[in-house]
Amino acid sequence: GLLPTLTGQPIPKDRMDEALEDLQKSIQTFEDKFLQGKPYIVGEKVSLADLVALVELMQPLGTGFDPLEGRPKLIEWRERVKGDVGKALFDEAHEKTMKIKASLKALDRNSPTMQQLAKHLQKIYR
Repeated sequence: GLLPTLTGQPIPKDRMDEALEDLQKSIQTFEDKFLQGKPYIVGEKVSLADLVALVELMQPLGTGFDPLEGRPKLIEWRERVKGDVGKALFDEAHEKTMKIKASLKALDRNSPTMQQLAKHLQKIYR
């Protein structure tokens, strides 16, 4: 994940479990209330609603975690939106997100700014 990469410290298991449970509940709510088995969130064509939702759900992929894993309807929706937008444009739009973990590893964790950020994040997630 991002925080261990930034801080050099693991996130406490109970905090991680709680965050993952909250994420899974939110994704289930999205699937049940917004997608509702439809091809898109609004109407029969891809819309801004689909694009905004998908941007949010793509962010964890940059850390190596797929929040849609084990959710075939949502994976189909993601692929449908990707196909409608076009693979090249979709990949370009998410290029930086998909490289975030590698980019963070390249940061100098010993710099004063990174040390300050790491201390701040460790206080929040203890």
